[in-house]
Amino acid sequence: MAAAGPGPCLSLWREENDGLAERWLRSPRGAAKAPAAELQAAPQCQRAFRELLQKIQGLPAVLPALPLELSILCNSLLFDIGLCSDSSEKLLARIDDGLGRVLEAHSVPEQGLSSEDRWQKVLQQGIPEELQGPLHQLAALQGLLWLAAGRLEVVEGLFQQLHSVKNPGPPLYIGSKNKLLSLLQEWHPPDVGESGPLSVQSARRLKDVLWTSAAFLQGFQELVSGNHPEALAFLQAAATGLCRKRVLAQIFTLMGCCNLKMGKPQAAVQCLKRALQVDFSFLPALYQAVLLYRHLGLTEAELEALALLYQALDGSTQTAAESLNPPYLIGVEHLICTSELHAFWGQNSPTEVKYQLAQRCLQAGRAREAAEHYLDLLALWQDEPLPQGFLCGERALPRVPEVFLEAASALEEIARHRDAIAACEQVVTHTSELVPKKLHIDLGSSAHEDSPGPPGSPAQRERESLRCILWRAAAYLLQGCAWARLGEAKEAISLLTRCLHDLLKIHFVNTAGSSSTEEDVARFAPAEAEVLPQVRQLALMVRGAEFLELGRDKEALMDFQHSLHFRPDSPAANLYLLHTLWRLDRRQEALARWQKFRTSPFLTEEEAKRPCPQYLRLCIKRMKFPHVESLAKNLEACLEESKQAS
Repeated sequence: MAAAGPGPCLSLWREENDGLAERWLRSPRGAAKAPAAELQAAPQCQRAFRELLQKIQGLPAVLPALPLELSILCNSLLFDIGLCSDSSEKLLARIDDGLGRVLEAHSVPEQGLSSEDRWQKVLQQGIPEELQGPLHQLAALQGLLWLAAGRLEVVEGLFQQLHSVKNPGPPLYIGSKNKLLSLLQEWHPPDVGESGPLSVQSARRLKDVLWTSAAFLQGFQELVSGNHPEALAFLQAAATGLCRKRVLAQIFTLMGCCNLKMGKPQAAVQCLKRALQVDFSFLPALYQAVLLYRHLGLTEAELEALALLYQALDGSTQTAAESLNPPYLIGVEHLICTSELHAFWGQNSPTEVKYQLAQRCLQAGRAREAAEHYLDLLALWQDEPLPQGFLCGERALPRVPEVFLEAASALEEIARHRDAIAACEQVVTHTSELVPKKLHIDLGSSAHEDSPGPPGSPAQRERESLRCILWRAAAYLLQGCAWARLGEAKEAISLLTRCLHDLLKIHFVNTAGSSSTEEDVARFAPAEAEVLPQVRQLALMVRGAEFLELGRDKEALMDFQHSLHFRPDSPAANLYLLHTLWRLDRRQEALARWQKFRTSPFLTEEEAKRPCPQYLRLCIKRMKFPHVESLAKNLEACLEESKQAS
C-alpha cells in the first residue's frame, strides 16, 4: 500500500515558500545603509527555509511533493551557501539527501551510491516536466559546490549528463580545453514560470555565475601552470560575464600578470589600469602595478604606487560598500575565494610597504625621502619586546637589525651622522647579549643549508650567532664611518677596531678531516658568510684612511695590505695602498705594484655595482679613491723616469 502523501499541506507549504522568497526579493539588500531590520532578513529567511524543509522532509518522499520539496531545498541551500554558514561537506550531503528523496519516490535503492551515481540514476528515471526546473536548479548548486572545490571534471560530467537527457548521442566537445564553458553555454535551464514555486535566485542567474566562475578558475589554473596564452583566453572570457566590481578587478589583474609573463608589459599596464578603474580598493592590483613599474624601470611611477598602497593599507577601512549586501545570494566571489588564489595575491602589511618605499627611495638616490620612511618604520617597532622582537622579521622584510642598518646608511647619506650612530647603537645594544666569545662554524655539517634543522637546533643557533656577529660588526663599521665624517678620527678608529675584533670571533672548521680552505668557505659556509670579507675590507680601508688623516702612514699601510687579502681585485684598496706606498717614499714597491695593476680590468670597475647588502653601499661608494688621476700621473712619470735611467 502506498504511503499517504502530504495532501492539503502542500498548498500551505507552497504559500510559505513563496512568501519567504518574495520577502527576500523585495528587501533593499543592495543599499549600503539598509535598515537594521533588513540586514537581518537573510539569516531570518535562512532559518525559516530550514524549518520549512524539515516539515516537508518529515514525511515520506512522494512524486507530487517533489517539485516543491526540491524548490525549498534549493532556497535553503542558496542561503546557506550565500551566508557561508555550513561546510562544503555538509552542503553536498544535503544535496545527496535531496537526490535520495527523488530516488526514494521512484522506489530506486540509493545505498552506496556516490553523488555522481545519484545524479545518473535520477536522470535515468525520466524527469516529469514539473520537476525539471527544481532539479536543474539543484544541479546548478551541485555544480557550484564542485566548482568551488576545484572538481572541474566532475562538473563537466554532470552537465554532459544534463545535455544528454535532451540531446541523446555522443558526448560534446571531447578533448576541448573549454569543454566546461561550452557545456554551460549550451545548458538552458527550464523556465519555471508563475506556476512553479518561487525561487530566491533562479537557475538562469546561477548559470551566469557558473559560467563566469568556471572561466575565472580555469584561467587562474592555467596561469599558475605557466600556460599564459590559455590563461589569458579564459580570463578574457570571464571578463565578459556578469560579476561584481571586485571580481572584475581580480580578472583584469590576472590578465595583467599573464601579459607580463608573455612579454607584453604595455598590455599589462592597461589591464592593471582597468582593474584599478573598476575597483581602486582592490589592493593586489595596486601591488602588481608596483611590481610592473619596477620591472619596466619606471621608478617614479613605482614609488607613487607604493605611496598609494601604503595610504590604503594604513586606512581604517578597505571594505567597499557594495560588499556589505550583495544583490544576489550567490555570486562569482563565493566560488573563486580559494586558498590558492588567496596565496597568489598575498597580503601586504603597512610595514612591508613602508620598507619597500624606504629601500626603493634609497636605491633611487632619494636619500632624504628614504631616511624619513625608515624613521617612520623604526617608530613602528619601538614598542616591540626586545631583544626577541628586535631580531624578528615579517614576510618579505629583512631581519629588523638589517632595517636599522639600512636606516643608518640613509641618515648618514644626508649628513645626519649622530642619528645614524644612534640607529646603529640600537643594533649593538640588542645583539650584544647574543654574540658569543668564539664561533666555530663546521663546514662539514649542514649549517650552511637554508633550513638546517628545527628552531633551536645546534645548526640554527650557530647560524643565528653568525648573523648577530655580522650585524654588530656592521653597526660598528657604520658608526666608525659616521665619526670619521664628524672629524673624530680616534673615535672612528676605535669603533672600526671593534668591528674587526668581532669578525675575528668567527672560525671556519671542517670536521670532515681536511683543513678548511677559502674555497671551502665559499662553497659550504652559510650565505651570511659571503658578507664577511666585504665588511672586513671596508673596516680596514676606512681605518687605514683615518690613520692617514692622523699621519700614521705605516699603520695605514698595514691595513690596506691586509684588506687586499680579502678582496685582491678591489680598485679602491689597491689605489689606497699605492697612495700610501708613495707617501712613505717606497717608490719601487709602488711602481712594481702599479705595473701589475694598471692593466687590470678591475681598475675601472664600479665596486658599488657588485652584490652587497644595501647598508654597505654608501660605505663602498665613499671609499672610492678620490685622487686616481694625480696618483696615476705621478706613478707613470716615475715609471718613465726609471725606464730612461735604465
